[in-house]
Amino acid sequence: MARHPNIEHFFFYRGDTQVFPLKITTSDNVPIDISGHAWWFTMKRSAGDPDSEAVFQKRVVFPAGDASLLGAGVLTLTSDETRTIEPGIYLYDMQLVAPGSPPVVTTLLSGQINVLADITNGS
Repeated sequence: MARHPNIEHFFFYRGDTQVFPLKITTSDNVPIDISGHAWWFTMKRSAGDPDSEAVFQKRVVFPAGDASLLGAGVLTLTSDETRTIEPGIYLYDMQLVAPGSPPVVTTLLSGQINVLADITNGS
């Protein structure tokens, strides 16, 4: 059975910081300027749920600057943010949205996330 290259399953512990680096290049490995592009991270119980019912959603817009010119950016879920997510198995996707009319939307990654219960909770 073939495996789709953009489907990835992973886990993290509730309350842990998660860092997702991004590097966008052409097929010839030439960086693409991502200034003004938005990176959406969305977690849901079911793919059919509206975004308003997402378990968690975060959007980062990449500013103009050297990193963006080189196609590099980071989306960070802070420990305070992941602490709000109940343990369980969720669906997620990460989309890059290039500004325009209409915007160009590319799903970079999707799959399942297993959020594990944290033992040490900082209290």
